[in-house]
Amino acid sequence: MKRTAWQRYGWILRWGGTAAGIAYIAHLINLDDVTHAFHRLSIGALVAAVVLVALNIVAGAERWRVLLNAYGAERRPTLIEATRLYLISFFYNNYLPGAVAGDVVRGVVTRDVFGERGATAGLAVILVERALGLFAVFLLLGVGLAAVGHAVDTGSLWLWSGLGIAGSLALVLALPFARRLAPLLPGKLRELAARVPGLAHVSSFALAALYSIATQMLVALAGWLLLRAIDPAVGLGASLLIVPLAAATAFLPITVGGAGAREAVYVTLGASLFHMTRADALAASLALWLAHLIVAGAGGLLQLGRRA
Repeated sequence: MKRTAWQRYGWILRWGGTAAGIAYIAHLINLDDVTHAFHRLSIGALVAAVVLVALNIVAGAERWRVLLNAYGAERRPTLIEATRLYLISFFYNNYLPGAVAGDVVRGVVTRDVFGERGATAGLAVILVERALGLFAVFLLLGVGLAAVGHAVDTGSLWLWSGLGIAGSLALVLALPFARRLAPLLPGKLRELAARVPGLAHVSSFALAALYSIATQMLVALAGWLLLRAIDPAVGLGASLLIVPLAAATAFLPITVGGAGAREAVYVTLGASLFHMTRADALAASLALWLAHLIVAGAGGLLQLGRRA
């Protein structure tokens, strides 16, 4: 099969984008100041963040199971098996560019749960899962804006948050009717929409949306614990403005796990909105990334153990 230009040379852009982001942040930051900020980070806060990220994996696995039920899967993996697969997926998503490789693996591995519909239906459900996650990101951003109120000059964030919530909500509401809407869509979108299985249980779909909010909230809480450990003045509302947007950078196909872009979000918003020093904001970002890498590393060990 003929490979596209992106498949041939995309790795250059991904690693180049990662290197450029890291170089930009390194130019702005004094490394000694970052080291001093890390010294204020307690082991207890890091352990708690790791636990919350791990709970995010379990909640995500259950969301996946609920979505499989919503779309009429003939059978579902147990919660233990789903968590194992989700953890392995988390490893690929954090250690490879684009944050989608693990999801593809998860969809292909469970292709038999939809019977004759196979991997196509499984991958389509994971696409729905991603859309629900995007909705949860913007919803938490809106909650964060409401929480900080007029205490912080958030500029155009209200506008972007409103547009993001409206757009992602429209996408989520349209997903149950994707197959009906497919003829109205152009090219690749038509093909993707046509592959989404018909919705079998509306209540399960609604429950999956709640699980999406829970998964994003767990990561936001982990980020808040680390931010507060470094700068006690930063409240939970600030975390809901910074962490979800920073986490969303992992979806960018031009970086490895969002490296560089995630730190830019922390440094920019932490400094401009909450008067954090750049070094403190960068340390908090790297600490949350470390928590993700520790949990993702467990998924890598599971994958190695399965191959052994």
